[in-house]
Amino acid sequence: MMAIKDSYSEIFSDINNVLVVLAHPDDMEVNCGGLMARLCADGKKVRVVITTNGGKGMKDKEGLTEKGFGISRVDEQKRAGEVLGVPASENFNLNLPDGELFHSLDNIEKIVFHIRQFKPDIVITHNPEDMFIHFFERSVWVNHNDHRSTGLVVADAVYPYSRDRGFFPKHFKDGLSPHIVNKLLIADSYTKGAVKYFAVDDYTEQKKKALQQHVSAFSPDDADGYVEENKFDNGYFEPLAYYKVY
Repeated sequence: MMAIKDSYSEIFSDINNVLVVLAHPDDMEVNCGGLMARLCADGKKVRVVITTNGGKGMKDKEGLTEKGFGISRVDEQKRAGEVLGVPASENFNLNLPDGELFHSLDNIEKIVFHIRQFKPDIVITHNPEDMFIHFFERSVWVNHNDHRSTGLVVADAVYPYSRDRGFFPKHFKDGLSPHIVNKLLIADSYTKGAVKYFAVDDYTEQKKKALQQHVSAFSPDDADGYVEENKFDNGYFEPLAYYKVY
């Protein structure tokens, strides 16, 4: 393991509104649950938009339906968010079918709406680029299609679609206005040169409790493993790649 430094003040000192757009109901807790708890405790406004209901992610469990499983997972998403400090009124699920999220103008518009309404200073989303994710030297996995597609949709929503008045003019009839986002944090990007680390030592119990709300997705005992994955020589840190654009 390695000793690393906390980049929280560097990235978030001038940030008020944080928009998190991820693919599945448990992705926030897994990827950045500690950081979310820290942001909420620091008085930052956080809005969460999950793109799919996770209804197909039942592994080999029998006797379940996609509809019922998806409803359970969205309910768990709301409960987990409240544990971290995200109010239910700022925790959304687009309820798109699990495994069927693709890069499309319709999906870009859904995210642009939230950007123009919430006016985030920074957006957190998935890695849209890599097919295989290397978690340092600890493990490697396939980057889920919903993750890749969510990241790509969000990148396009950030630039140029939310900025330019020519895109989705119906928004302006609802009182919205164009908005510029030029800061991004990208999950699933552990070995990128742009990676930053956010200390979450004071928030590991909150993260664990939030993870334990997702009883449909995994065993409550699995929460320990997700927390321990973020242990480094000098504490617990969640890594995300930071990009400042145009």
